[in-house]
Amino acid sequence: MKKDQFLYKQVQQDIKNKIQVGELKDGVCLPSGIELAEEYGVSTITITSALNALKEEGYLVRIKGKGSFIRVPADEEKDIPENSALQTVSSGREPVIGLVLEHVSSCFGLDMLYAFDCCACEAGYRLYVRFSYGDRKKESDEINYLKSLEVCGIIVMPCHGTYYNTEILKLVIEQYPVVLIDKQMEGIPVSSVRTDNHLAMKQLVDYLVDMGRKRIGFITAWENGTSSLRERRKGFWNAIEGAGLPQMPECDLEEGPDLGIFSDEFNTDWAHEIAEYLRQNPDLDAVVCAEYGVARCLGSSGEEMEKKGILVCCMDEDYLSPGNSHFTHIRQNERKIASEAMGLLLQQIRQEADYKQGDYLVPGIFVTI
Repeated sequence: MKKDQFLYKQVQQDIKNKIQVGELKDGVCLPSGIELAEEYGVSTITITSALNALKEEGYLVRIKGKGSFIRVPADEEKDIPENSALQTVSSGREPVIGLVLEHVSSCFGLDMLYAFDCCACEAGYRLYVRFSYGDRKKESDEINYLKSLEVCGIIVMPCHGTYYNTEILKLVIEQYPVVLIDKQMEGIPVSSVRTDNHLAMKQLVDYLVDMGRKRIGFITAWENGTSSLRERRKGFWNAIEGAGLPQMPECDLEEGPDLGIFSDEFNTDWAHEIAEYLRQNPDLDAVVCAEYGVARCLGSSGEEMEKKGILVCCMDEDYLSPGNSHFTHIRQNERKIASEAMGLLLQQIRQEADYKQGDYLVPGIFVTI
């Protein structure tokens, strides 16, 4: 090889040649930097420079913690892939957009579902809806089913969990038009639209401060990798610090039995944990619950807390469970989330130049009880 400063260019050109002749296929993950360095007889720094250059040229998608994936630039593709959105539109078939939701209910998701359908119809598309019911395998199956129907793009509400769904990652690598809602996949270059949880927590804390409360506790469920719960916790403590309030003990509920997403029951273990938390912290004059599933566990004790002078706020609210008290809360702006997500998906489908991949936050709706 020539001078050191040109080594990365030679590696870059060699990999590009392999892509152009079809030796390296679209979506294939390259070996690790160490393996490539050994293959080419250069340093890992040289390999990094070559891969960065290929990324700038549009030949690679580099995802932190996942690897470098081949991407064939659109202007070099001789034929439109059989399952592409462009082929679906150009063939004269009715264009369809896929939507995968965990579930819907009157307290969350139903308004969003209607809004998605309205947005799709206005844009000239049909909406095909599938549900994962919180099951990761079913979520994967539904994504693959929608792809088999040759939908133009897919909007996904990812299941809760510590790990990414590899089927969503494949959509990104294949440059399939996709948008996530309600959750973010950190480190993955895919657009997401969700509620601004930091702002929501600040609004709830500010409300409690305005009501004269100064010793505010925080009750949250087991996170299980759920980004929204992490954000709500961080947002709560930032708001407490910003308001100059003392940091009260937090109640972290342990993982409990899965009651199912349609169950009207509440977690009795959580109810006992919350009761013990309140007993050990008699100075609390308010609590913020990270989600309605937590507030549900207060049950009839909501009235008891009111008698004790403890004001309760929460994210969302469960209108279905009988006997539960209603609390001041932040509702997610479902129609706005649907509108933003559909707009981002259509920009990808139409390959609009002004499309920008990113994490879009939507302010919630403050509701006082």
